[in-house]
Amino acid sequence: MRPTVDQIGEIAWFRRLDPAHLDAVARAATVETLGRDAVLYRSGGAPEAFFVLLGGRVGAWRGEPTDPESMLYFVTDRRLESLCLENVVADIPYFATMRGLVDGTTVLRVPATLLPGMLEADRGLGIAIARHIAERLQTFTEQMTDLGSLPVMRRVAKYLLGAEKDSSGLVVVTLRQAELASRLGAARQSVNQALATLTQRGIVEAIGRGVYEVRDRAALVALARGGPAPGPGSRGRGVVGSARAPDA
Repeated sequence: MRPTVDQIGEIAWFRRLDPAHLDAVARAATVETLGRDAVLYRSGGAPEAFFVLLGGRVGAWRGEPTDPESMLYFVTDRRLESLCLENVVADIPYFATMRGLVDGTTVLRVPATLLPGMLEADRGLGIAIARHIAERLQTFTEQMTDLGSLPVMRRVAKYLLGAEKDSSGLVVVTLRQAELASRLGAARQSVNQALATLTQRGIVEAIGRGVYEVRDRAALVALARGGPAPGPGSRGRGVVGSARAPDA
């Protein structure tokens, strides 16, 4: 399926292109729909295209998702998020296997051959892409540092807080248990034990399958920062988890 010019114009990388160039991109790009666990591209493959998430959720695994040592290191459901743009810019093989995490995930596929013309048409695009890559590298570096040095409890606390989307206090954990464990670089049993400990200490309360209510946000923040949980005090309330998050 081909995207419309209006769809293309919503995406940051194309927003400043002239109408004729937007039309050329729309004619060359395609919209793909993925089912849950469907592969978008594989680790080691040639960087023939970059992608933009239009809807749904995707995850990137180091290596093949079925390998015992594989790790889920990138998850996003942010609309218009760019995927593997850095591979196309540097002309290096895809370093991950990207899969859909929910049925009906849609992505825009942009052939790598379009990038030189885009850079020529928009002289500021190269700087914008460099900034995007630098920000993503910083995020990944911080994440890898956490995985290599932090106790599992602290990783879980940071994940729960980092998944908060707004000031409402609502946090939705959409990953299956095995996916969450892979994302945190820990054994599934260790992650479950950390969640159980948070429940036993009254920091969160299990209110359904995969659903928790944060009972003491100050304590959760303290654990995420590496300190001991404070005693009873300020309490923020919110929901962690999702009744729709199935077991792996």
